[in-house]
Amino acid sequence: MKISKLLIGIIFFSSPLTVANTLPDFANNQDERALSNPGYILGQYWFRQLSGSSGLIEFPPAYQYLQDAMSRLVPNTDLYNKTIDIGLLNSSQSNAFVIPGNHLFIYSDIMRIITDEAAFLGLLAHEIAHLELNHYERTLESQRNEQNKTLMMLLAGIAAASAGNGEATSALWLGGIANQQENYLRHSRAQEQEADRRGRELLLASGLPVYGMAHLLGALQRQSLGSNRIEFLSTHPLPQTRVSDTLTADPEDSIVFEPSSNEFQYFRATLIAYRAAIEGNQYSNFIARHVTNRDQQHFANALAALLIHHIKDAESHINQVNEVTQFTKYLEGLISLAKNDLSGLKQTVNERLLLSPNDRTFQYLLSQANQTDQYLRTRDDALGYEKRMTYRNNIAVARKQNNHEAALYYQGLLDFSRGWELAALNLINRALRTAEPPLKQEIERSKQHLERIREAQKQQDIR
Repeated sequence: MKISKLLIGIIFFSSPLTVANTLPDFANNQDERALSNPGYILGQYWFRQLSGSSGLIEFPPAYQYLQDAMSRLVPNTDLYNKTIDIGLLNSSQSNAFVIPGNHLFIYSDIMRIITDEAAFLGLLAHEIAHLELNHYERTLESQRNEQNKTLMMLLAGIAAASAGNGEATSALWLGGIANQQENYLRHSRAQEQEADRRGRELLLASGLPVYGMAHLLGALQRQSLGSNRIEFLSTHPLPQTRVSDTLTADPEDSIVFEPSSNEFQYFRATLIAYRAAIEGNQYSNFIARHVTNRDQQHFANALAALLIHHIKDAESHINQVNEVTQFTKYLEGLISLAKNDLSGLKQTVNERLLLSPNDRTFQYLLSQANQTDQYLRTRDDALGYEKRMTYRNNIAVARKQNNHEAALYYQGLLDFSRGWELAALNLINRALRTAEPPLKQEIERSKQHLERIREAQKQQDIR
């Protein structure tokens, strides 16, 4: 009976080992976002799943700011493909993470902790460093090595059990598991510190203040006070350990850097507003604690009120904002749309388009009110939020024109981008049956591309 129980444990540990031994060498794949890259296939799959989450934040000006901020850092990396797709998630947890294939997610609550732009750029540099240093791929390799060691310990346990030594069996069994877990945690902590150091180098190479990393880690340290967390049992080093690791006697380069740009402050206010909406009717109290600027506070209150469908409160707050930014104008448009005030919406959008005629964000607002007949096209390297915005625009245009096939087709593309693959292909097949050229040829090309993605997922055993 002792041997039988031990064999069950070996099946559990050796099954991942079989998969790990068949994994390709990810690091040798030059293009991080190619269909030939298994990490990209996995990352894209999870990116689509998260993009279909009800917690996904859909506020294009926030994505545009984030895209611009990352463009200051990414060119100085050794990434072969400089495109990093981005997602914003509304959550009461403070977190940011990357997934393979160059994808980055940020949780809204982390902006409660990060109050200046230098610290935020430090966060981006840290997360980008994880991608550049191939930490996902290296973790898989480490896990494979640890599983090999654990398997040897378990085999030794079988030998001990066969010899009738129950105490030795238990010691080898528990020792193998403890060794694997401790080595995994130590490996993870080392990667976090490596990302801190490389992130600091990226800030320096990008002409950005390296003290941003210390600001970030200082904020994390203040957040962790009183938690009594034991570093040995954590995947991350203690914040005070990481802060001391970033300290240097080297003088900083003299650079001109605005501590917190207006765009950053409205980006932060946007995420604070989404986070505050989780509090329901208490959203204004949450915002008051975390946003101090008057205009930004009214903006955040207007957005949070709109999110919980308090349209009159949203209108009242937005009318008290004096600053004019793409954030405030976009929110004005959303509130006009919620009120079905099409004349107000047109005025807001036209004011913006006079300054930036090709601004897709505001063209998209018009389409949501069925006020445009203009189909939009996406670039091959367009980010996820740009594609979703384009698909929704085209769905609205197709419905206005009574183009049934185009509406089905773009709805299918939107559904696929949100992880609903089978439903998406069903819609695309329905559109293909009755579509006429040249739409028919476009649908066929898109379908073939989506089927290649699904075949690549099948080869990687992703379900």
